[in-house]
Amino acid sequence: MNTQDIAVCTQNDIWYPKSLLEIKKAPSKLFYMGDIGILNRCRGVAVIGTRKASSYGLEIARKIGQMAADSELIVINGLAIGCDTASLEGAISQNGKCVVVLPCGLDQIYPKSNYELAEKILEHGGCLISEYDQGITPQKNCFIDRDRIQSGLSNGIIIVESDETGGTMHTANFAQKQYRRIACYYSNLLEHMSGNKYLVESGKGEMLKKMEDVQVFMNRILNDEEYEQMTFGFK
Repeated sequence: MNTQDIAVCTQNDIWYPKSLLEIKKAPSKLFYMGDIGILNRCRGVAVIGTRKASSYGLEIARKIGQMAADSELIVINGLAIGCDTASLEGAISQNGKCVVVLPCGLDQIYPKSNYELAEKILEHGGCLISEYDQGITPQKNCFIDRDRIQSGLSNGIIIVESDETGGTMHTANFAQKQYRRIACYYSNLLEHMSGNKYLVESGKGEMLKKMEDVQVFMNRILNDEEYEQMTFGFK
């Protein structure tokens, strides 16, 4: 990975993701590596969850990533260990495209343990994105800011496994404010699902109990023009 490949686009550029122009506090510019244009050519789903995922949660995340790739949806998340990593690996295993949003400058990969995964994402025609210039290291606020972008880039989010106090809930909160579809996998086999349960029971998230439900949700993202029109121009 060569830092000379880092490019930048502003809100006035053709490559700037149109979906981000719909949200509050859209980044004035984005630094990126890879094909940022896929975000304007294809729809995407943010597949996210806890870093402390159960073995079942990792299995589900990987399957969802594979299904997204088979449906020609971009998998979007923050490259975190756990559910994020598993869903990206699943997508890549099916030659899918992925976009990750980093909480730091693109001259570094966070977490470092996912450096090779980041390289594979680029090799498979995906993209790495950050609102931070080179030299910026991850700080607490950077992760929350990153969450608003990964939600903003997506047409919907799927929470695989999350505690109610987990960082994943930041993305869920942004998704609600940005009028993005929210769905949560729901199974007693998940060890960390208080967040999933809260979102479903409060009516903020759709319940996904089996892979068929996941496919239905993805089909809505792919085909539901009415929902897209309802959210267009949100500021």
